[in-house]
Amino acid sequence: MDLGALGFDEWFEERANGLLQPGHSLARVTAVDRGAFRIRSRYGDTSAELSGKFRFSIQSTFDLPCVGDWVCVQCHASGGPAIIDAVVPRKTFLRRKCAGKTVDVQMIAANIDVAFIVQACPYDLNVRRLDRYLVMTGDGHVEPRIILSKTDLISPEELERTITQIKRTGISAQVLALSNTTGVGLVDFQALLLPGKTYCFLGSSESVRPPSSTG
Repeated sequence: MDLGALGFDEWFEERANGLLQPGHSLARVTAVDRGAFRIRSRYGDTSAELSGKFRFSIQSTFDLPCVGDWVCVQCHASGGPAIIDAVVPRKTFLRRKCAGKTVDVQMIAANIDVAFIVQACPYDLNVRRLDRYLVMTGDGHVEPRIILSKTDLISPEELERTITQIKRTGISAQVLALSNTTGVGLVDFQALLLPGKTYCFLGSSESVRPPSSTG
């Protein structure tokens, strides 16, 4: 598999060159589950774990690999888990403060090009929550775009008022209105998706179901 199709570009290449050691290869983290990792490289998908040296060097949870990270790994010919020895510096990231009084943060994802912030009309729309997501994307240098979904449940006039309400708060991110039921906006949404870029959805579980061509 071509690493470019996974989002690897010259920015990451420049920063990975000094980290790669003989026998290392590059992979992208696709899943994290309680210290276990799944990675994807030009050789396919496999499980991975941290090397002892890397684990010892970790200062905070921010240093741990998260979904979207590019990592330097050693792959075993025997087919066992790959060993993660280093994380390539991040271009962008999404994180949030951990619950409670701790000042630690929880990493959500890294190296995201565009975050689609999804708000469902009319039930899930909340401008304050929307603003919190925009603060999150701004903190991590991720480009935000706002999707108003389920627009078939409100009138065109109400949709226009909703968009105006969002814009009046000073939000400048692009707003796209979608409906899986009627298909409105789906072509425009698909036109935003470019090869070699990484996208994610932010919002409540009901809102962030990816748009499709069917209801």
